[in-house]
Amino acid sequence: MNMNLHKEKYALVTGASKGIGFGYCKLLLQKGFNLICIARDLSSINTLKEQYPNSDIKEIEADLSDYNSVYKVFESVKTLDIALLINNAGFGVWGPFKDTNLERELNMIDLNIKTLHIFTKLFVEKFIQQGYGRIINIGSIASFMPGPNFSSYFASKAYVLSLGQAINTELKKTKSKVRVVTICPGPIKTDFWKNSNFKENNKKESIKTSDTDKFCKKSLNKALKTKNKNYILVGLKNKLLVSLSKRAPQKLVLNNVYSQMKQKKSQG
Repeated sequence: MNMNLHKEKYALVTGASKGIGFGYCKLLLQKGFNLICIARDLSSINTLKEQYPNSDIKEIEADLSDYNSVYKVFESVKTLDIALLINNAGFGVWGPFKDTNLERELNMIDLNIKTLHIFTKLFVEKFIQQGYGRIINIGSIASFMPGPNFSSYFASKAYVLSLGQAINTELKKTKSKVRVVTICPGPIKTDFWKNSNFKENNKKESIKTSDTDKFCKKSLNKALKTKNKNYILVGLKNKLLVSLSKRAPQKLVLNNVYSQMKQKKSQG
């Protein structure tokens, strides 16, 4: 993606107020993009406005788990010169499937799958029509394997990766300049674990996390530059884990994920 070509164009980021989404917003401003930030709580975006007074930073407060609001958001921004969409909003529901709250799971499916699907569809159509644009969907290393004790979240991220790979292949086969790239992070130091009802059994972390800023910089640069890759993995450990998950017997992979997830104790 030619950064000079898209200087001063807009990037739309969902889940923009914290974690990976907020990290991407900072980097995009440094690269010369204007921003459309979408989140339920936009208070943190004020710091970006102070740091980048010459950039146009638009805020849209929306609960995207109500996927009908996605259409309203799109209608409000579709006339802007948008060159990049980052579908980052999402959360997980941890616990044995028999015990997890069904309403919360369905809310997660609406956000992780339906909202992302609708945004991706609408912006693929818009980007093809305007002749440029890139969509970055946030998957997970969970996209590559089933996740006992975190089953619905892992399944939702498998959908994100499968959808993105298929669409990106279609775009490449038709010689389109539009791309859909899926970034698949491992555990990151964000509020994700708290929001997913994780609580450590002891003070020692059983799931090691990566630094958010370093991850955002590496993953975003790769996702913006790649012409042919369908997905982005950052870090040797994550690449090895995904490689092993593909080659190892599925029973071994399932048992390993089950053991890791079982080490956690639900908050509620």
